[in-house]
Order: sequence, then structure tokens, then C-alpha cells
Amino acid sequence: MQFISLVLITVVCTVDCTAGRCVLGYNWGQTVDFSKLNAALDFYPMLWSNAAAATSSWFANAQTAIDHGSTALLAFNEPDACYSGSACMDVKTSVAAYKQYMEPFAGKAFFGSPAVTNDGGAGGATWLKNFIGNCTGCHIDFVCMHWYSNKWAGATYFKEQVEAIREVAGGRPIVVTEFGLSVDDQWSDYTNAELAQFLQEVMVWMDNQDDIQGYAYFMDTPGSLINSAGTALSDTGVLYNNYTVAKSTSSGVSGTSSSTSTTSTSQATLSPSMSQSRSTVSSASSISSLSFNHATSTISIASLSSSTTTSSRGFSSALVASSSSVTLNPQSTRTATSSASTMVASSKSSTSLASSSPSSIQILSAYLADANVTTVANSVFLQEGNLVIDTKDLVSALSITDPWHGNNNTLSILYSYGVHLYIFTAAEQTGAYNITPSTISASAQVPTIATTHGASISIIGAVWGLLQVKTSSVFESLDYQQAIGWGFQVDSDLFGVDGMPGVAKVGIVWFRNATGSLQAIVGRENGWVKF
Repeated sequence: MQFISLVLITVVCTVDCTAGRCVLGYNWGQTVDFSKLNAALDFYPMLWSNAAAATSSWFANAQTAIDHGSTALLAFNEPDACYSGSACMDVKTSVAAYKQYMEPFAGKAFFGSPAVTNDGGAGGATWLKNFIGNCTGCHIDFVCMHWYSNKWAGATYFKEQVEAIREVAGGRPIVVTEFGLSVDDQWSDYTNAELAQFLQEVMVWMDNQDDIQGYAYFMDTPGSLINSAGTALSDTGVLYNNYTVAKSTSSGVSGTSSSTSTTSTSQATLSPSMSQSRSTVSSASSISSLSFNHATSTISIASLSSSTTTSSRGFSSALVASSSSVTLNPQSTRTATSSASTMVASSKSSTSLASSSPSSIQILSAYLADANVTTVANSVFLQEGNLVIDTKDLVSALSITDPWHGNNNTLSILYSYGVHLYIFTAAEQTGAYNITPSTISASAQVPTIATTHGASISIIGAVWGLLQVKTSSVFESLDYQQAIGWGFQVDSDLFGVDGMPGVAKVGIVWFRNATGSLQAIVGRENGWVKF
């Protein structure tokens, strides 16, 4: 739906409350009449796109909503798609708009990511992955996704799409802000029974996923979750509200449901860098009358019973670390930690290419895992012009703190002999190595691959885990990433091979910049880096 025309509110049912069900609502817009808003709803304003019609009023409307108790703000409706009713924004534009309009509210509310579709290719999960990776320093507390498909794809495809979003969410909670069955042709029309079967399967499945914070079926409107008269829940609405198939009656809705009002206990001091506890007031409420009001853009529920309890639930808000490039000198060591809720900042080490003698090996750059150990490696591993390495206890040999405790660290060295460059890799506790000029393997030599895509760097060599990567297509892909200036993820897809199956790996790319200085970009598996 388009930003300027929406008047209906969508309810997201969250299932991890101690008593009953939490509900929040949004209407693809920025405002709602709080005096008429159902008290069970936590209203989430949305910045629909970067269009002037949305941004011109955003700061005032978002602050008003926060002042009335709104605990989260939503960003951009389907920016990955260009359908009628989608925001149609590329990643670069979305990142800039997010920083300009969302980030000023950091610490005042939780932030939902742009809501992406289940499109394939560059859309959907891929678009979200690129957005998260390039929105350096951004606060993204939960990710939002949409899903629509026919009954034949059904629950299986729905679960697959959630898994795809989970892979790029970085451990953040997931909110399915729209989902529903679609009718693509005469063969995909569905019956109420088929819809009920779909909802029962996916809702029970979502209820048992720890990272799914909430979900919203499309949508709260007559003919869908509301009956055609607008006076009560439809059969589908009763199912959605109660998890069981029930019948609506003219006098109201049979059965008992629970509605929960969710508010922040410490809104003024809310910090997205830590886990916050949100107070929830749970009301076991019997709904005796329900009305839909187009004018107030909401569903109002009357006659709630007064059985009320107070509980709290944790809302984990992960701070995303900045991935801006950092230039290091050979004496410095930097560890970029990758976890479920952090983005690996790119690590660059800068050193000058030493003049090499034909009779000796020269270490130009060395890393233990992602720690720069170039200086100490020169004093420890170079003996009479040879490379002498005992991997039994590399941490002690290098006199450093374990850079990746609990992981099997790899040692990666870029070295020269004469006019040629070579790469050595070894894992901890794999024996002793003695490399002399006469025993250097030809396979260790780095390839010579011309720069492509107008990149302003010249890639020298790359390591993924224990493997030196020499594939020209990988070098071309890295050239492209440098040319466009975007961040990218360090994984086996990037390097075209699994360099150490079953073990968390480090990727290293050595290159010369425009002035000829040797540098390296380093990242842990699934972390994000940027030239």
C-alpha cells in the first residue's frame, strides 16, 4: 500500500509474553489518533520512503509518537521492490536516508530495518544483507520482512524465506510485518480451509522460533481479519487471534483472547547497545464487542475484563559496530570481533615494500587469525634468510594475546624472495616448517591478474582460511567492490571455496593502493569489510 493512502492498521501478535499475547500496530504512516487508539496496541510509526511527502513531517510525527509511548520506529516499506506501493530505493540511497532520518532518534526508540519482500535476485534477503553491511554505525534493533506467495508454495516456502532472512539478520530479532497467501492465477485460488491450514502451520512454527519477535497477517480490514460488515472478527480473524478455528457470531466473538499493552520502562535512558527489559501489562480480556472505524484508522475493542498481571520480557537490541576502514601501522594489532550482533570492522595494515635481496626471504605482512603480527613475525620467524616456523604454540611464540580464543587460529604470511611474492599459511599445532629460497614451492607464488572495473587498487593476493585464492573471478569481484565503495561480506561465496571446512575462518586480501603502498583488508567469517 502507498504511504499517502493507507488508513488501516495492521496488528502484529507477539507470542513471548508471560500472560496472554502482546500486540503492536502500524498503518504504513506516521500518525494515529492516540485518544482513540486501542490501549492494547503499541503504535509503530513508519518512515515509508525518502520522498519529501514522508520526510518533511517525520521528525515531528516520530517525536509525537514517542511522547505518546511508541517504543519503536519502522524504516522504509519494501525499498527492494518497485511495484505499485513499494518504496523502490537502492541500498546506497536507503543507507543515506536511514542515517539522516532514523539515527537522530537513537536512544529514544528501537529501530526496525527496512521491510524487504521475498523477491529473489538482488531483492529480499540479498538487499537486506547489503543494507545491513553498508549501514555502518547504524542502530538496527530488529529486522522486518514481508512474504506473499500462493498456496502451492505455502508454509514450506514461507519457512525457507524466514531462514534466508535469519542468515543475514546477524542475530537480531525478526518481525514479519506482512504475510499472506496470494492468488497468482485460476489454479492458486484458495479456500478458507486451505488458508486456515496455512495459518495454523506457520503461526505454530513462528511461535516456536526464539528470534521471531512478532508477525502480522495482511490485514485488519473487512473481508480479511474483520467480517464484511465490520462488526466482528471474521472466521480467519478468530483463528488468527486464538490459534484455533472458531466461529464469530452477531453478538460478538466467542472464546477468550489476551491483549497486551507494551511500553518501555526507561524510555529516556534506552540504549541500543545493551539488552533492555520492557514492562508488559497483560490483560486476560474477554472481547464482548469490536468495531472498525475508518475515520480513526484503527480497530477499537471495548469491554475488556480487568484481570491484569504485570510481567517483563527482554528485548535484545544489538549495537552494530562501525565497519569503517582503519589503517594500521606494522606495529599495531587490531582484533575485529564477529558475533551474532556485531559487524566486523575492516582492518587495514599499511607497510612499505622492503627492498629484497635475492639471497634472503623478506616478510612483508603477517597475521595470526585477524591480528597483525608483521613486526614480531620478522624477529621470530626469519632466521638467516629462511622462514622457520613452529606452529606448536604460535600465541606464545609471538608474545601476544590469543586473537580468537577457542578457535583454531591460522598463520598467514605474505613474503618475498627476489622480485616474486609468495604466501604461506598454516594452522596452529600442525608441525614445523623450514622454507629456504631453494625449497619455495611454485604454487605459493601469488598470481598476476590485471585490475578490472576501474578499481584504484592492485590486488596482490588473497587467503581464505588455509587456502591461497588465485581465481581471477574472485579478484575481479574484489576490484568491483573497491570501485563502488560498498561493504561486502567475508564468506566462502566471496572466495569461491571453503578454505577450512567446519572451522571458522579469516579472510585476508593484500593489495597496493594508488600510491603503491602495501595494505591488507581482513575480516572474520560472515563479518563485513570495506576497502
